[in-house]
Amino acid sequence: MTRNNLQSALIIILIFASMIAINGCGQLEFSAGPLLSNVAFSKSEISPNADGLDDVTEITYSLRRPADVSIYFENEAGERFYFRDNRRRSPGNYSVLWGGVVDIPETVDFGYGPVEIMSRVLPDGVYRWVVEAVEDNGNVAAVSGEITLRDGDTELPELQNFTVVPEVFRPNQDGLADDRVAIGYYLTKNVESIVLFLRDPDKPDVRYFIAESPGLVKPTERGYHDYSYDGGVDLNAEPPADGTYELVGEARDAAGNAVRVVRTLTIEEGGKPRADVVGGEIDWQGESGRVVLLTLGDKLCFKAYVENESTVPIRTSGPWPGQEYRYAENYNTLAIGQDEPSWLQQDGAWRFGINFDTTGVDFPYRWAIGRQEDLEMRLIDGREQWYLLPGKRGEVSGCIVLDEKLPVGTRFWWGGLIHQGVEVVNNNIDRITVELGVP
Repeated sequence: MTRNNLQSALIIILIFASMIAINGCGQLEFSAGPLLSNVAFSKSEISPNADGLDDVTEITYSLRRPADVSIYFENEAGERFYFRDNRRRSPGNYSVLWGGVVDIPETVDFGYGPVEIMSRVLPDGVYRWVVEAVEDNGNVAAVSGEITLRDGDTELPELQNFTVVPEVFRPNQDGLADDRVAIGYYLTKNVESIVLFLRDPDKPDVRYFIAESPGLVKPTERGYHDYSYDGGVDLNAEPPADGTYELVGEARDAAGNAVRVVRTLTIEEGGKPRADVVGGEIDWQGESGRVVLLTLGDKLCFKAYVENESTVPIRTSGPWPGQEYRYAENYNTLAIGQDEPSWLQQDGAWRFGINFDTTGVDFPYRWAIGRQEDLEMRLIDGREQWYLLPGKRGEVSGCIVLDEKLPVGTRFWWGGLIHQGVEVVNNNIDRITVELGVP
């Protein structure tokens, strides 16, 4: 090859190299020529109402060099609505579907508190569309055209009258009014999806989802919806940690209209209550070889200890340790005429009970799980409530006067720890045989 031919070949190679670059992914990209090309909308008219007909248009374009890409629409008044705003793109061919929806966060108040509009379908009309690319050196390339929107679904899926009662609650199964949270709202239209969750403002990626209570309408249907939230303790789960959370409700319809409602909810003293009879033992007075020998008129007496093994206070109610029952009495009849309504059945209160094999009332003899000196008293709604604090022990004692002949077959007696209205936490504790003779 002559010297002149070699120089010509080198020039051709340099020219070709100037047109080609290798991007960060190891792909060849043509750097010369227009930055933005092949820009097109597949349809010049759409009806974004999720009926399956002309709901979307396909937007296509090509980039020769890296750039920040924007796709926006302008109405006849010159207002601009962004579908993509300065999105970084590498060289290549791109395609995206657009159904008339723009993401322009806006907070409004419809009369029942602030509502965030996350996305919405643009109103019907003629819009100028623009696909714009900006290179790192500031070079701008843009292509524009027109698109018409007709018969669009622009109705927002509102969560009207979104209420949270109470705003401070204690998910600890103590049976008081703040054990659960009632959440309700009216959904104004059928939607494609709806979610309700707690979000920690300091950890926004951590979410605790809340399921809706069964109702007459499905979760995604128009109508009234209500939730009863217990923090998960009814399923034996620990609730979210104490603190103030954002309670978030989000609804999105099939057309792409979406709203978010945010309220606050504070959790205090939340936790699954857990307790046990220490050692699983009851000190039965006069017991020998798991048998107690008594005669008619004698007392069956005991002592035991209950320990709070959870992280939350456990509520209890009387009768107090040391209380005597006659054989025919129970915790409800004992309260009659004694001005002690707290002795009646109270859901959420813990009690230690004694049961026997022929009783018609489950655990008819019940006591508080500690003496007053073992407990902490709190005044709640004007009434005294007593709690066994975490890690503390309560002493329980009492007697049953066997002053009547027992039904045939009555032999076995045992203790139990009862979380009233929830479950018998421990049953058949330290079972014994009572032999009752006649004096």
